[in-house]
Amino acid sequence: QRMLSLNLIVRAVILHEDKLLATVLNDGTRAPFYTLLGGHQRMGESLLECVVREVFEEVGLEVAPSRLLYIAENFFSRGSARMHEIGYYFLCTPVHLPSGPLLRSLRASHSEMISPELLSADELAACDFQPGLLRDVLADDMRKRFEGGPKLLVVNELPGDSTAIGGVYKL
Repeated sequence: QRMLSLNLIVRAVILHEDKLLATVLNDGTRAPFYTLLGGHQRMGESLLECVVREVFEEVGLEVAPSRLLYIAENFFSRGSARMHEIGYYFLCTPVHLPSGPLLRSLRASHSEMISPELLSADELAACDFQPGLLRDVLADDMRKRFEGGPKLLVVNELPGDSTAIGGVYKL
């Protein structure tokens, strides 16, 4: 087995008028896809501090995390790198609601390649959102208003490098 690089990330699940705030990631190295706001955790930074910082850096929105929805383990390759990414996904609410449309009030960070959009559960289910397992679970949970406890999502695109069994597990 080859060594995998470990990434720790935090993502924000932000709902506004029953739609999910997502972004299109278009970094020029692969086909554009949807993902959630958030990013890498810094050394010495708590998970909650990280999600607040990342959302503010990416779109200028101050959020309050309310609960952990998912822990996602994703085993994948990017170029020649083999990755083991652990992501913590928090339900977050804006601290101050804008007076006008949410998307117009955001300051998208173009240096971070952020293009925010609001997606309904059906739009989310039909788009290229990565990882795909998270898209499916997130769209279903949006329809159910996030009933139930947190879940562990495991995506293994590297069966030769990891013995992880993919799936959705209740925590």
